[in-house]
Amino acid sequence: MSKGMAIYAGRLFGERALGLALFLLATGGQLGLRACIWFAIYFASVISALWLYRTSAETLERRADIASTKDVTPTWDKVILALFWLLGYFVIYYVAGATADLGKPIDVLFIGGLILYGMSTALTTWALQTNAYAESVSRVQSDRDQQVCSSGPYACVRHPMYSAILMWCVAIVAVFPTRGVALVSLAVAALIVLRTLLEDNMLAEGLPGYEQYRRTVRWRLIPKLF
Repeated sequence: MSKGMAIYAGRLFGERALGLALFLLATGGQLGLRACIWFAIYFASVISALWLYRTSAETLERRADIASTKDVTPTWDKVILALFWLLGYFVIYYVAGATADLGKPIDVLFIGGLILYGMSTALTTWALQTNAYAESVSRVQSDRDQQVCSSGPYACVRHPMYSAILMWCVAIVAVFPTRGVALVSLAVAALIVLRTLLEDNMLAEGLPGYEQYRRTVRWRLIPKLF
């Protein structure tokens, strides 16, 4: 494993560790069964990135190397990414800790949330395996001779990784069903929809063949709906 990939994996693990710390801060050091299971699976999902390194090493290296693209990333994307990172990795866990019922038993809603999170992780992994141009930032990658990706999940929706994030938004509300978590999750979902619209238009204007792809694959995030 390269140094860059090791740093990337460490960053993923660190983000989850800080989210857990904020949850514990809000609860006074308590977890509860639902939170224990969620965070165990949440940390375990880092394994998917390590597994992907065996098949999609270059893609992950590019996703890890955000610094090299800072001068060519649109300002709107920098703002959206910063807000998404803050809300989706940290704020939501503090809010969950402050509002969740730690004694709430395991129920069908919770199990459904875990299943949906698993599906979200699987969809993200599939998209990363399929699209070699799936960087962390939104830009037309002229320096890499970017080509339109229309296979795998991209044959169904144009932005499957963002679809996966919307699935996560629903999953975490099912796991921590409180009004506060729902509001933060809704804010994250709104950011993702906004990023989808802006990125879609940017690609249509700057990426050869993307406009034809838009006519072929009509749905941005949700088949038959949006």
